[in-house]
Amino acid sequence: MSLHRAIRDTRLLAAASALALARGQRQPGPRVSESFALVNLDEAYQVQAAGIQQALAQGRCLSGAKAGLTSAALRAALKVEEPLYGWLLTDSACQSGANIAWERLLQPKVEVELALLLERDLPGGEISQEQLLASIAGVVPALEINDSAIEGWQLTLLDAVADNLSSGLYVLGESVVPLAQLQSQTLIGTLLCNGQPLREDVTIVLNEVLATALWLARKMAALGQPLRAGDVLLTGTQAPIADVARGDQLSFSVGGLGEVTCAFA
Repeated sequence: MSLHRAIRDTRLLAAASALALARGQRQPGPRVSESFALVNLDEAYQVQAAGIQQALAQGRCLSGAKAGLTSAALRAALKVEEPLYGWLLTDSACQSGANIAWERLLQPKVEVELALLLERDLPGGEISQEQLLASIAGVVPALEINDSAIEGWQLTLLDAVADNLSSGLYVLGESVVPLAQLQSQTLIGTLLCNGQPLREDVTIVLNEVLATALWLARKMAALGQPLRAGDVLLTGTQAPIADVARGDQLSFSVGGLGEVTCAFA
């Protein structure tokens, strides 16, 4: 759903406003899929676009894009033909080592991912794998702090899409490793919470990450929002989502890539 296309359906605009209000008040609300009778993914993406348009109108800025539902098995089970997409905003980015105020969040959970950082603009038309690879400065481990605006995380697929894939914050590792320096196509990661393993032996297949990135780059171009130098691509969770609590300290390390850390104050 292009960000350049004005959303005029008052029902969908009201759904976007309800999600924004829930986030602004730090008070999760009911499913917008039910409250506003969303009927399909297209309507959910229109709500998502309306929410991002509202954020941009307030002076916030895009910093890239994110992919969700990257598992082919999960998509088949849900009868969804392709991964999902969402948008990243600059004020949602955190540096590794960040001490994140709990008051910024509603009901956070964490996912472990790889992030690709772009150093060149991508074209607005069809994008080849070679063009994508040439645009990537490197890769870092990332923590995505998902934070649903739907009460109790009792969300449907349509709610997740409408809520920009439950976007909260994202934390990037500091050392950017060029793809050419990675010695293996399969990387192993570990997520620690307060020094104890929370997700162990996370297997990350680089070719799958790059395939997701290519899909995401093409999707953004098709939506009239081609990715630019400096943008971040979050390529989807590599392990089941995990609960976090106030006071937790997280560390996600990936062999060959280093680590990314944050804490919740």
